[in-house]
Amino acid sequence: MDAGRIAHLMVLRGPDLGAFHRLDGEEFVVGGDPFRSEVVLRDGQVAPAEARIFAGPEGHYFVEPLGTGRPKLNGEALISARPLRDGDRLALGESLIEYSEPDPLKAQLNEKLYRTLTEDHLTGLLAKPRFDEEFEGAVAAARARGEPLGVIMADVDNLKEINDEHGHLLGEFTVGEVGHILDAVLGGARRRATRFGGDEYQAILPGEDASATFAVAESIRRAVEEHAFERDGILVNPTLSLGVAAYPEAGSTTDDLTRAADRTLYRAKHAGGNAVSE
Repeated sequence: MDAGRIAHLMVLRGPDLGAFHRLDGEEFVVGGDPFRSEVVLRDGQVAPAEARIFAGPEGHYFVEPLGTGRPKLNGEALISARPLRDGDRLALGESLIEYSEPDPLKAQLNEKLYRTLTEDHLTGLLAKPRFDEEFEGAVAAARARGEPLGVIMADVDNLKEINDEHGHLLGEFTVGEVGHILDAVLGGARRRATRFGGDEYQAILPGEDASATFAVAESIRRAVEEHAFERDGILVNPTLSLGVAAYPEAGSTTDDLTRAADRTLYRAKHAGGNAVSE
């Protein structure tokens, strides 16, 4: 269905700033628990299931409070079900959500803003600020659940040679393609990745220990090695070095884990590259 013909929500304030949610069904619970809510807010002040948005007569949407949360609609406490109108703002915890009626131009604008805020333009991976938020949340969740958390740092070994010999446009293409390969191997689920900067990448693997993370890193290395990087009739052969670390053995904070994975990455590079180290 055309996104412009669907009502939607846009997060204007809070940890999920810029998040875009299409209302393409009959009912949506808004809250902090991904197992109980369709519109999930990573806001510690939001109840697990704080409000319900549902379709009423003639397809118009309504909102009502749920549970122990204290949502507000346009600055007033939401006590019972109320109709939603274009531009209405729903406050939950520290987050503020704006409701929009179907509007093709506004939907396109909001989706573009969302991609700008959350995606790296070269690779389609998470933008670094958004990834950092996900990383913080993953460490907190690992600590609360007593689960491991794998971290990968990766770096293209020979990008300078590609730039020098074939130009920066082919180098930029290579950086993007490596990001696409990384994303494909990770396969979504709870795993997340970003372009750390330049030709470096970082990934987190919730629930996976150092051994499992090493195996994923090796799959990424092999996929890059075997991929045909070709553009405008020019074929290049980049390789990737990767370093692995895991919570809690390598550290208890995002900084600790990044440094630990960075150290193992440089061991891989100093060993000649095209390798994984832990």
